[in-house]
Amino acid sequence: MMIREFRPDDVDRLYSIMISSLDEYYRREVFFQFYSMWPQGQLVACDIFDAPVAFLFSSKAEPGTARIMLFAVSPEHRNKGIGQEILNRFRLVSLMSGVRNITLEVRENNEGAKRFYRKNGFKETGLIPNFYQDGGNGIRMDGPVQLNF
Repeated sequence: MMIREFRPDDVDRLYSIMISSLDEYYRREVFFQFYSMWPQGQLVACDIFDAPVAFLFSSKAEPGTARIMLFAVSPEHRNKGIGQEILNRFRLVSLMSGVRNITLEVRENNEGAKRFYRKNGFKETGLIPNFYQDGGNGIRMDGPVQLNF
């Protein structure tokens, strides 16, 4: 598995992964918007043929804080450690960019995602009513860039 920065020719495959993995839908341009703000914070995991299988897109929310905006692994590549690898790389990129904390939002009923983030040192820090387009609630989670082992 190779993890690299987003490239414009990734957009169709990333959009396909997003549609098959997330409950929220965005226009393709969202990938370019995040890339224009912080290129290093837009990561793509690829198979041996350089075909994207997962992505993590982010923004710098405030000084010292990065926000995970979109994070998805294609259904056929889940439970293989790819999400963990891309999060680890994101933490390294963030640390090298002066980030100390990471924040994100997850659906209130997405127990698998919450478990993944808790395992990685994130804590639930707030409920966000009606956060999602369908009126679903979000949970804000915050975590360190680097875990202390």
